[in-house]
Amino acid sequence: MSLEVEDAQEPAAQQQALTGTQVIDFTSASTLANTDASGKSGGMTVLKTNSTACTVGVYADCYAQYIEFSPTYTGYLSFNLSSVTQAAPTPAQVTQLQLLTKYQGPGVATSYYQWQLYRFTTSTWINIASSQGRGDWVWTPALTLSLPGTETASSFVSSTGEIRARLVKGAGADAAQLDSLRLQVSWDVPTTCTAESNAAFCSRLGAACGQVSGTDNCGQARTVSNCGGCQSPATCGGGGTPNVCGQGGACTRATFPKGTTWMWDLENSSLPTNLNAQVYVVDLFNTSATKIQEYKNAGKKVVCYFSAGSFEDWREDANQFPQDTYCSPGEDCDQSIHIMGEWCESGGGCEWWLDHRKPAVRTVMASRMQLAKNKGCDAVEPDNIDGYSHDDDINCTDQACWGLTATNQLDYNRWLADTAHSLCLSIALKNDVDQIPALAASFDFAINEQCQKYNECGAYKTWFANNNKAVFNAEYRVDSGDVTTNWTSCTGTGTTCACGESGFAQGDMRTLVFSTASVRYNNVNFACW
Repeated sequence: MSLEVEDAQEPAAQQQALTGTQVIDFTSASTLANTDASGKSGGMTVLKTNSTACTVGVYADCYAQYIEFSPTYTGYLSFNLSSVTQAAPTPAQVTQLQLLTKYQGPGVATSYYQWQLYRFTTSTWINIASSQGRGDWVWTPALTLSLPGTETASSFVSSTGEIRARLVKGAGADAAQLDSLRLQVSWDVPTTCTAESNAAFCSRLGAACGQVSGTDNCGQARTVSNCGGCQSPATCGGGGTPNVCGQGGACTRATFPKGTTWMWDLENSSLPTNLNAQVYVVDLFNTSATKIQEYKNAGKKVVCYFSAGSFEDWREDANQFPQDTYCSPGEDCDQSIHIMGEWCESGGGCEWWLDHRKPAVRTVMASRMQLAKNKGCDAVEPDNIDGYSHDDDINCTDQACWGLTATNQLDYNRWLADTAHSLCLSIALKNDVDQIPALAASFDFAINEQCQKYNECGAYKTWFANNNKAVFNAEYRVDSGDVTTNWTSCTGTGTTCACGESGFAQGDMRTLVFSTASVRYNNVNFACW
């Protein structure tokens, strides 16, 4: 049967706001008078070089290259909207201006500096902040200075797109040392997004028949009731039921009921087939289809792990991620504020948090789940799907955080679940403890790390175990931060089988205690069945 996509009630063009943020350097200085490069050649060009080299992601004192501003300095720096490369905002579309600076100088009331921006609409300089109270000659590694909330950012942009910033000396004769001064520009550009056709929507999501739901190219939720007829009875669900996708019979996903036993190994590419576990959780990329079939032939259900919330530069599909999905435009990506942890290795082996709101991220993740389907996995374990809860931890003094919200995370995680189910794959909710009540209905079982150590397991009992869904838990004697927990036994308190939690009956939660942070079957210290 030919593919006939139902195109009724195609969505119309939608008005959207394309928001963005970019850090730019000054283009010129109004005067070099009364500015001392402290015995170094280059004048203001030194400051401009430092603004790029010393600000983004690196907080060291660039002492050897600072510019020393004398007490009578009167010049200003000019920034231009034309330097913005992400979009072409007009002056009226600028929504926020922030000065990013690294500075050391006097902070006492008798000798301080003020940062100012020029308000073109009134031809006046407006105080943004001062060094007073910031410590006398205390190195300030990264300072973000915002316009007062009463000000309108567009008033500080000329009709030609110029923005001016300056330092003004207060009382006293002392100078200040400035390593860098950059401008962060935020904008909101109204635009019209033309929604893709239903046919294009179905094609992008890889749906050849039946109903499909997802997010369209304009970021709007959409459901197409019929992406076309089945190509043959073998590709239709229900033994050929029209417009129901599947493989021969109706799709029946693998189940993971409470009490199911498991083994978690993300480091070995080959496991013994006789381990005491009903479920094998293995790495999607490192495990071959042949090996997965061996496990299934031995009666195991196979769950395939991949990271859905981070960019891993060693993965075979790493080139499918646009740089702006894991590194803010203008950043030195090797020193990015979005790097996960502090374990990046020289020459590779680095991981960044992803901005999962970007369509390109979902495209890659859909391909990964299709790979899991093609390899024969019964389910998937998408990791790092709690990026919103880490966003506030990121040091955003030089570049704006992405501002991931709990709502963004719920939308993404539910999309992951819907996409997995559309491929007849079951899916585990990995961590994201705070959102368990909102997400449990969409996920088939749960995998958690260290909920017992941090006394966070209760929600799994309520929302998973009590609904006959398996809860798989991993704890560590020595975790990745070299913190030791002296787990001894998980069976010493009657029927309770949860080392650090109460209220769990035996089998409610299956715990593996690893000797170290290495996730492999031959590193398990003991299992709690």
